This record gives sequence, C-alpha cells and structure tokens, in this order.
Amino acid sequence: MKKLLAMLLALVMVLSFAACGTPAEPEEPSEPEVPTEPEEPTEPEEPTIVHVEHADWSEEVKKAINDFVDTYAFTENAYVVFDFDNTTSIFDVEEQLAVYQLQVMAFAFTPEEISDILFTEIGDHDEDRTDLGYGNGSYADWVADITAAYTYLYENYGPFTAAGLDEAAQAEIQADPQWAEFATKMRAMYDLVYDAESPAVAYPWVLYWFTGMTEQEVYDLAAASHTHYGAVESEYVTWESPADIESKVGQVTYEWTSGTGVSENLQELYRVLDANGIDVWVCSASAIDPIRAAVDVYGLHDYVTGVIAMARTLNEEGKYVNSYDYETGYGWLIENGEWVKDNVALGAQTQGVGKVQAINAVIYPRYGVGPLAGFMDSTGDYNFCTEYDNLKLVICFNRASRKVTDGGGVIAELAIYQRDYLGYTDLATANEAGDTYYVLQGRQENGHRGLLASDYTLRLGKTSGLLFRNDDNFAQLFYMIDNEMTTEEVINMFALKTSADDSVLDFKYGFVSNYAGYKNIENEEKEVHVHNWSEWIEKDGYKYRFCLDCHLERVVYTEKVEDETNPGTGAPVVFPFIAIIAAAAVCFKK
Repeated sequence: MKKLLAMLLALVMVLSFAACGTPAEPEEPSEPEVPTEPEEPTEPEEPTIVHVEHADWSEEVKKAINDFVDTYAFTENAYVVFDFDNTTSIFDVEEQLAVYQLQVMAFAFTPEEISDILFTEIGDHDEDRTDLGYGNGSYADWVADITAAYTYLYENYGPFTAAGLDEAAQAEIQADPQWAEFATKMRAMYDLVYDAESPAVAYPWVLYWFTGMTEQEVYDLAAASHTHYGAVESEYVTWESPADIESKVGQVTYEWTSGTGVSENLQELYRVLDANGIDVWVCSASAIDPIRAAVDVYGLHDYVTGVIAMARTLNEEGKYVNSYDYETGYGWLIENGEWVKDNVALGAQTQGVGKVQAINAVIYPRYGVGPLAGFMDSTGDYNFCTEYDNLKLVICFNRASRKVTDGGGVIAELAIYQRDYLGYTDLATANEAGDTYYVLQGRQENGHRGLLASDYTLRLGKTSGLLFRNDDNFAQLFYMIDNEMTTEEVINMFALKTSADDSVLDFKYGFVSNYAGYKNIENEEKEVHVHNWSEWIEKDGYKYRFCLDCHLERVVYTEKVEDETNPGTGAPVVFPFIAIIAAAAVCFKK
C-alpha cells in the first residue's frame, strides 16, 4: 500500500515539473482598438394615418371623415362621441330587445310585482288615453289587462326567469292566445307612455322590465337578442291581441321592425378613428348593459374607450329595481381589453340635454375639451352635436323620417344648406368660418341593412330614396335660403318649439322649450392631468396600481390559471373589475 502511494506521488511530481518547465508561447500583440463612430439617433417613425375606404359612403361624408383624421390624428385630447341606436346601428337595439324579451319571456318578477313596475313614474293612472290611438281607456286599464295575461302565463308556463324559455317552450307559449294579449299590449304600452308623457319617462320605463335581473343577466339577454336580430333581414311584423279575450282596453294592433345591426361602414369608422389615436366614446339613451353587449356582438369592442348610457338602480343583492339611478349610475370603460365599471356618476338620463350633462360629468373632465366630432340621428342627440365649441364635424345618419319637430330633421336640412348655399364643401371651409361642419349620410334599411353612397335613404319597404320626411322640411330649408341664415341662427331658432301664433312658417316646428345655444360650451382653461399609473403590483391574489401624482388606486382581482414560470403553459389571466377602489379617470392639479 505504501509502495503504491509512493508511486502515485512520484507521478504527480513528474507531471508538475513538466508543466512548470514548459515555457509559454509569447502572445501576439493585439491591435489597438479603433474607436467606433457613435450611431446617429434614429428619428421615430411617423404614425401611419388610416382612412375609410368602403365604397358605400356618401362621397361628401367619406371626404369629411378622411379630412378629419388627416387633421386630428394623434393629437392630444382628441375624442369623438357616437350615439348608438339608429346612428351606430341601423334601427334601435333597445326596442328590438324589448320584442325579444317578450318572445322568450325573460322576466325576473312575479305577477304580484308587475303592476307596480308598470305604474313607475307615469302620469295620472285614471286619465283616458283613448285619443292617442293605441287602445281604449286609461293606464289603469292597460295595466289591468297586461297583469291578467301575465298572471295566466306565469301560472301555466312559469315561473319565468332572466334566462327566458328554450325554443320548444317559446313555441308552446306563443301558441296560446294569452301570449299575444300580453306581448302586444306590453309592447304597445311603451309607445303609449312615450306619446302621453315624454322620452324622460318612457326611456327609463321600458328598462324597468329588467327588474329582478343582474347586470350580467341583462347583458346576456341583450347579446342573444343582438345576435339573433343581427342575422335576419329587415321586415315589418304585426302583432294583434285576440278580439275574443275579454279586456278593458279592447283589441290592440302593434307593428314593429325586425332586424338591427352595425354595418361594415360603421365598424370601419370606429376602427379608423381608434387607429388614428382618436378616442371613441358611445353615449346612448338605451340601457348600459345592452349597449355594452352590442359593442361586443357587433365587433366594436377593440376600438371603444368607454360607454355611458341609461342607468337603473341596483339593490343590495346586485339586482335591478324599478328606479333610475342618478347618484351611482356609472358608465363602463374598456381597459386592457376588458370591461371595467367607472366610478364617476352620470347624474342624468343620457338623452337630450342629459347627454350633455353626462358627457360633462364623465367624459369632458378627462380631456378638458369637448368632443371633436359627434355622430347622431335625432332630437336626443341635438344638444351634444351642437353645443360644444370644440366640435369640428357632425355626421347625421339620415332616417328620412325626421320631421321639423325633430332635431334630426333640422340637422339634415342644415347639412344641405351648408353645402349648397353656404358653400361649405369640405371640413376646412366650414371650420375656417368658425362653424361645425354638418354632413348627411344616407342608408339602406332593406335586406341586411347598410349605408348608401348618397345623402338619400332607402327606407324599409320603399323602392326610391328620400332626402327629407315631407314638404315641411323643404319649406324650412327654403326659409333658411331666403333669409340667408347663419349656421348659428338655424340651430338656435329651429330648436325651439313654436305655437301657431309665433311660427314664422305656416306650421309648428321645434322640439325643445329651452336651448342653451350653438357652441355655448367652451373648452375649460384648466390644467388637466391624466393619471400617471404605477406598474401593476400583485399581492394576495389581487393586482393593483396607483397614480404616482394623486395616489388614487385601481384594484382588480387576478386569477392565475397556469404557472407563469413554466414556459409554454400559458400566461396569467386577469379579470378586471371585481373591485374598484377610489378609482378615477383623471385628477386635477390644485
């Protein structure tokens, strides 16, 4: 053993001496480093401006849109506001949903609750409404008939739920005459309330049909309606209550329009505005959940910044009750691709002057300026499409059904007047004169619906296009021409309701009792600060960030469905908005 150890030690020593005794080869002298020229800083690429290209735009409208994005693309605080029903969509998605709700019998209230819901905020229950032409009697008579039919249906086919009936059950219930009694009178009563009261009463009234439902249940119901009616061709449908059912109101006939949706042109317009760095907002007089569903179903989700619309009150269980929410009714934002409920109260109904009030509460403070463009079709949009000093462009979608007693009729006339008599042939000409540029876009209401390369509209069931509703519109236009009116004079004068005594024409015109005036809302002289958010921080299953300037926090719940540290198994999935704590869209430096 000792001999073996000695031999190993000797071998190690020999190898060591051999290594030490071999001189190292001299290294070649290295070339001195030549200093490199510093790289020239590269100029950031100019963002590419995208234009609308569809052929079926009115040439005037197409040019106006493309001039608008050429002028305002990627500018600070640039945003636009769209109405939804009959502007973004062709026909009214909320009214279509009311029909769908009746067809599938999606209701979350009992027969004992229905009368209180239907009487919510309407006028004298016992006043006779026969002269309005829908049926005999008072509101009390209508509610009695509807309640009786609903009670019968509920007891024989219910209980009903927010999800509605399946197809087989729908076919069964619709074969019962009591369903025709209920559905026809329920839907006709909405129009009766509208005519007898005002939009401020009727628009919330039909939304109280969602009483007992959650936000998600209303969203899901609306998404099903939008999907179904977006796929059908337009047609008129007539419902009739049975003559042999004993009732107080008597037999009622009601006609409604089947089919709605968003055309490829409007999808293109939303996409183009967003691609050019212009924020897109929706302000609708329909309920908020159905409009969110329409944004998603009709392919607009990726281009929308936020939605404000009619808000109803939620109870402690998160279910809607039959009252309008002025205090905590919020809009919704799209952040990181997900819907997040805002926390700034609308404080108004989003129709008529209420749209201006809601925009001023929720949208305007984020930018410190009014919208650069508005998109409209009717009286409900007149205020927000005329009052902001910052407005450069308004596109009015021509329904060719708007009388001189409707804001859509006046703006349609003004668009023709600006073009043909004021000489505003493009955006720059109108804006240089200090005016908003008003243009008129025609549409095709037949078939699967779309736009026309014209300012004329082909109304449902018609074979020739129309520019205006009737001769009164032309008479009002000729008055503008004869009196060489300015845009301001037209907007201010023809907005106001007239009587037979104070009309300058041979007929009544106007639609509001008071009007604040053309371009009365000027940009605010204040420093607006958009939140400077920190990076997201994860802790205890929550993800949060805070504004580095004002320290407000936005919190979301996170759920990691797979291990983010294991490549190939997927990234964490974030579900924004289970909780929002003290969040705000903007803050102001004091």
